[in-house]
Amino acid sequence: MVKSKQLSLNDIYADCLKSFENDKLRFLSMLEEHLDIDALIPLSFKMHFKNHTGRPREYSLTAFILALIIQRIFSIHTDSLLIVFLKYSRELREFCGFDKVPDASKFTRFKQDFKDDLKTMFDGLVDLTEPICQDIDSELASMTIFDTSGIEAYVHENNPKFINALIKRLKAWKAANRLDHSYDPYKAAYG
Repeated sequence: MVKSKQLSLNDIYADCLKSFENDKLRFLSMLEEHLDIDALIPLSFKMHFKNHTGRPREYSLTAFILALIIQRIFSIHTDSLLIVFLKYSRELREFCGFDKVPDASKFTRFKQDFKDDLKTMFDGLVDLTEPICQDIDSELASMTIFDTSGIEAYVHENNPKFINALIKRLKAWKAANRLDHSYDPYKAAYG
């Protein structure tokens, strides 16, 4: 009996990660050589990005997308941590195409303003990579899943201060309306 094993990016790209650990420049050059980011970005995304403000942008579309790809590859969980990586790694900055590192609000605004475009782009990536994975090993390809939810913008509802303020308002509302113990402000807030 073959024992089931959870696949991870480390298992699939062991050689790339070995290169990253031992030779960061080689890893980034492999990505540059094999990843044509311009071909992966839909024209509609490029036009929306260009026309969004009507004036030249400080940072390029490919720079933001490459930064998000780097964030996913290395499982960098927050934008603030990604910014730290970019600030201290000249190689990563150059790979992404940043002369200077954008602040957290730029990343958040990018994710919010272009949420639908990012979804379209990553859906297109699935269409490109699925046949390749099927050709390599159809059984393993049917089990491969990658979570892209980290690309979504941080919203204020996820902030502990927001929920605490909401609970406080609901408690005050309960007291003002003289509600009995059957009304639970905590359940109402989390609902």
